Amino acid sequence: MNTTLTLKRGISAEIYKFRGTFTLWFLILAPAFVPTINFIIFMSKGEQIMANGGNAWQRLLSMSLDPANFLFAFFVIIVALFVHNIEYTSNTWKLIYTQPLNRTTIYLSKLLVFFGMLFFSLILFGLFTVVCGYAIHFFKTDLGFAEAFDKSFIFLVCIKLFLATLGFASIHFMIGQVQKNLILPLGIGIAGIISFLILVQGWEYAIYHPYGYHMLSLQNWKAEGFSLWANMQPVYLSLGLAAATLIGCGIYNAQKRIF
Repeated sequence: MNTTLTLKRGISAEIYKFRGTFTLWFLILAPAFVPTINFIIFMSKGEQIMANGGNAWQRLLSMSLDPANFLFAFFVIIVALFVHNIEYTSNTWKLIYTQPLNRTTIYLSKLLVFFGMLFFSLILFGLFTVVCGYAIHFFKTDLGFAEAFDKSFIFLVCIKLFLATLGFASIHFMIGQVQKNLILPLGIGIAGIISFLILVQGWEYAIYHPYGYHMLSLQNWKAEGFSLWANMQPVYLSLGLAAATLIGCGIYNAQKRIF
């Protein structure tokens, strides 16, 4: 059977599992959380926020991106739990491996759906942020959202954030493959995020901490003359870690026995 066709069937089967579950709603509602809060803030205190001038879109992006960059790490951890927990909850791992699909196809299907969920939600976040800005302008035309601003920058930021997140996202995908305990990945994720926030205060090697690549990739993004694609070291480290982790996880997945 054609490899592309089997992979397509595997991906379709993975997506089908989430129909009628909260997962799909979570992927839509979570990206809307920060833009919705910012819409409420601008509607109630927009004049105070823009009292000192500046570009309204830049201010909105700042109020959206800073908290979202921190919260997205927790979002990744939760989505990784959703991807694997559906099998552990229903005890269907044995059934999965009896399908007319080889283990590599099943593994890649899960992985691509997981990464697709993250990318989809980030793009939605960018879209909701833009919609938020236009909605504010519709109700309050004097806040400055009519000023020129390159909206594509918002989506490019989301793409870079996605690439810089793949490192620790792969770690949690791997944990989900080998461990059905929900508390362990949550504990590892929270410990990883907190430890980075502590170590980045002064440790020179904090740049290699996998739970901080997404934050470091957008470091100083508000500075004058900031170039989005200038600081690529965190992205390269993230992609390198993702490749190593996923290859190792794939080898383990191909050799493990299902009882």
